Amino acid sequence: MSLLQNKNIKLFLSYVVPSMISMLIIGSYSIVDSIFIGQSGGAVGLAAVAVTWPLVMLFGAFGDMFGTGAAILVSRARGKGDIEPAKKLFGAMFVIQIIFGLFLTGCFLFELKDILVLFGATEELLPLSIPYAIILIYGGLPCMLLIGTSAVLRNDGRPVLAMWLMVVGLLMNILLDYVLIFPCGWGIKGAAYATLISQVVMFVVQLGYFATPYTQLRYTWSMFLVKWSHIKEVIFNGIPSLGNQLAIIVMLFLHNYQSLHYGKVDGLAAYTFIGAIESLGSLLLTGLSLGVQPLVSYLYGGKRCRRQNIIGNMGYYTAFVLGLILMMISVLGRNIFPAWFNLHGEVAQMASHGLVISSTAFVLLGVIRVAGYYYQATGKIKISSWLIYGDAFIVLPLCLFVLPLFFGLDGVWLAMPVSRVILFGFVCYLWFGVRNITILK
Repeated sequence: MSLLQNKNIKLFLSYVVPSMISMLIIGSYSIVDSIFIGQSGGAVGLAAVAVTWPLVMLFGAFGDMFGTGAAILVSRARGKGDIEPAKKLFGAMFVIQIIFGLFLTGCFLFELKDILVLFGATEELLPLSIPYAIILIYGGLPCMLLIGTSAVLRNDGRPVLAMWLMVVGLLMNILLDYVLIFPCGWGIKGAAYATLISQVVMFVVQLGYFATPYTQLRYTWSMFLVKWSHIKEVIFNGIPSLGNQLAIIVMLFLHNYQSLHYGKVDGLAAYTFIGAIESLGSLLLTGLSLGVQPLVSYLYGGKRCRRQNIIGNMGYYTAFVLGLILMMISVLGRNIFPAWFNLHGEVAQMASHGLVISSTAFVLLGVIRVAGYYYQATGKIKISSWLIYGDAFIVLPLCLFVLPLFFGLDGVWLAMPVSRVILFGFVCYLWFGVRNITILK
């Protein structure tokens, strides 16, 4: 193995491993909450929380949009050696997140009950869903800022620091979940407060980093005097990231709706478990993609195209192998994991059966995710957006509404694997069927 190959592998692992661990920890927030909520509130508690997730995740979606959009531009600027433009773009991220976060908070609180009903909440679930949602809506702005600053921190060459902050946040969340749900007796509201507190603390810590001499993006008053052109750049480059998050939200919303329609409350409770596992695996694969993205954007900014392609290929191969591993873990643990969520009897059998079917989606999910972030990092925003938004608003909804007509509840579980096969066909077309758009070399 050549010296250059060793260097590429070390560089790849130095970004990808911390990024994957960070995203795994982010996914563990929902897993931990679901386990504690399942132990406290059973199937009804899990179902009540499930209908709030798409609403709460919208804050994360826009936080990721603005954060990743800014982070990519910061990384490209660093690759060129331009620090002042990087600081302006970082400041633009703060401005747009604060404005949009306050706007979302007001809109959601004003029409909360109607929104939750739209997301599938029944009269049985609303008394638990509403208090849980209100707490996390008030924490929506800190959540957005936490995700945004994490993205910039990672692209500022500090992926390991970003990872350790996530580790501390998760440990804090676990401790607060236990204390607030059981000794304090706050039920699912305790889980919401635990998430809110841990996210606010981690955001404050990350803010502190950007006030230190260890970063070239250290705060100055001038970096917040942004122009509309800076905000447009951040938004435009973040459009694919918004789509990635919207795809998860649409997946949860439509799966919730169809699971409730075809499997009643037990079906929704089963999908809450399956969705938590899917989200965890999806975030792990997203972490892989996010680890590839700053390297590709940095190399793209420095016009080092050959090395950029090598890093991209390493991402695709790793995503495929990791997808196989996630599928095998899901299949082997199908009779163990449901009990962690306090699911038993027919509901546990339903959840186990559904997990086996849906887990096959992991095999291609990561490859598709890496492709989307690769195109985004290299400035091909339209192609990346076609891939990502086509998933969220065409392919997955079509599968979710057509397949259950023939297979019932099994069709709901089949929607993710079938949609991944269709999207992989589109990725192959981009790789091999379009001239002048080359990913594999």
